[in-house]
Amino acid sequence: MEKEKQIIINGLGESTAKSYAGSYMRLRRLLNLTDKRKPIRNTPLNEVLGAVLNVENPSTSYSVFVITKKLFDYERNKKQFDDADMLIKERKRTIQVEKNINLKQTLPTYLNIESAIKKETDPITYITSYIMFYCNTRNMDIALADLHASKKSDYDKDRNHLVIDGKNVLFIRNIYKTSKKYGVKENIIQNKKFYQFVKELLGNDDIVKLYSRKDGTNLSKSSIASYLKHKVVLNLNEGLIIKAVIQYANEKGSYDMLRTISQNRGTGVNILLSEYDVSNIKPPTLII
Repeated sequence: MEKEKQIIINGLGESTAKSYAGSYMRLRRLLNLTDKRKPIRNTPLNEVLGAVLNVENPSTSYSVFVITKKLFDYERNKKQFDDADMLIKERKRTIQVEKNINLKQTLPTYLNIESAIKKETDPITYITSYIMFYCNTRNMDIALADLHASKKSDYDKDRNHLVIDGKNVLFIRNIYKTSKKYGVKENIIQNKKFYQFVKELLGNDDIVKLYSRKDGTNLSKSSIASYLKHKVVLNLNEGLIIKAVIQYANEKGSYDMLRTISQNRGTGVNILLSEYDVSNIKPPTLII
């Protein structure tokens, strides 16, 4: 089992390797492989794909499908793989369309969210919501941030940083989902209220964690969502906020805004449109 798992995660980054290892173990459970000496490869492919397609959640189904493709030769089993791939994507698309239809009716507008942020009086909620909304980030980008009273010659590369720079705040991101692909990202935040709240949280200290455990230690990645759950305006989350922002860009017809979101988030425009555009309900028309 361990040898087979190593084949799957070899050469992958830490977070991806952890995700793939989890999917590998999930696939073993789906196949009821309790004997650690027995590799998945010894199971007939049609049986493995049957277990994969029986998973109700299409995202989970696809995660174990990816593992299956790593264990069996694609070229020799192309039709089986392609058919399974199509079925999973069709199921995922059906669920996505249903969610988008509901979200179009219930999702707060860009202006609603912007107004709520402007009215927010809690410093941490304001900073969290502001960054998530205007810098288009994920939870992790914010939860791993340290506040700095002044610029420094060097910063912890395993943390992100909000640095007082004159009357502005420099947002430096070393750690985010696609950092290995896009490298360090920086934003200059020119907002008086944001600046004042950073100063307030710093007090007389030179460095303060924006989020930490009760004992002052850093949050673990697995606990981030629970810590930020009640620190975003209107009880929203990162996924809903980015969808509201994309919807606004669509309404404005602004390619420039879409490019900025892509740059900030470290996500290709094609992914933004396929995963976060709530107007993505019908396939493109073939009628001209």
